[in-house]
Amino acid sequence: MTGQPAFLGVDVGGTKTQGVVLDADSRVIADRVRPTESGPEGVVATVLAVARECLQLAASSSAELISVGVGIPGRVDHRSGVVSTAVNLGIGRLSLGPVLADELGVSVYVDNDVKVTALGAADYLRISHADLTYLNFGTGIASATLIGGRLIRGEGNLAGEIGHLPIDPSAGRCGCGQRGCIEVLAGGGQIAGRLASARFGLSTLLQCAEAGDEHASAEAMRIATGIATAVQLVTLAYGSGRVVVGGGVIRTAPGLAELTRRLLTERAQSSDFLASLDLPARIVVLPGTHPLAAIGAALAGSQHRGAGSAAGVSL
Repeated sequence: MTGQPAFLGVDVGGTKTQGVVLDADSRVIADRVRPTESGPEGVVATVLAVARECLQLAASSSAELISVGVGIPGRVDHRSGVVSTAVNLGIGRLSLGPVLADELGVSVYVDNDVKVTALGAADYLRISHADLTYLNFGTGIASATLIGGRLIRGEGNLAGEIGHLPIDPSAGRCGCGQRGCIEVLAGGGQIAGRLASARFGLSTLLQCAEAGDEHASAEAMRIATGIATAVQLVTLAYGSGRVVVGGGVIRTAPGLAELTRRLLTERAQSSDFLASLDLPARIVVLPGTHPLAAIGAALAGSQHRGAGSAAGVSL
């Protein structure tokens, strides 16, 4: 596609980094994955390697890039491109956007990974002016909400840290210092700790529960309670017509989404108000193999440069 515009998006994760190149019609024309090197220098090197491999696959060059967008965990100042407290990546503070821009010769837009994934979800669902929340159940839990196609950010880009809302003080202590947060019930890190000595893992949890294992049944209900409460919370707070659930916990045990729907249906039996919301119908599970975050990053980067996107969403 030499001479044609290219929109590059990169999703930086704790273990792997994925890059995609979109053409002018927002179609994926290159896709590349590499293991993530930790630390500031490692992350920069990984992103650059993925970017160059993607551009080579797309038969393009950095000089033909229209924009670059990057999604990354941690606190992100989307205006300056500075990333801070990305603990799983070994980053205290990194001016990622400016550093990458110097190397690639094009403006680089950086945002939180969950927020760009919400953009990718809206694009996948082809929802113009989306009222949508993306809920990420990974090691931790976070959300990102679009209202009328616009991301809700809050002071310091903090909006969406719902994993640290306490809902069950008896559930144990959260890494944030509080007790019984949603993240304690349904965060992957907490789940792994509880299942460390169990005879089953998350991938076989629901099968064991269906076979009558009481421990597995209790754990499955604990996780589903956290997911259900998160879905109910974002619906009540933002009125999201769709709540997309994803992340490692859902990918590993996709049946949790159906268990969550059943739990929400049971809650509605004693509440006409909840019944009127039809929360189970709002839950959407997208294919775990689709590069939502990388595509969302590319779209975010293109919009930062004033270009449009298939999803019609705004920054």
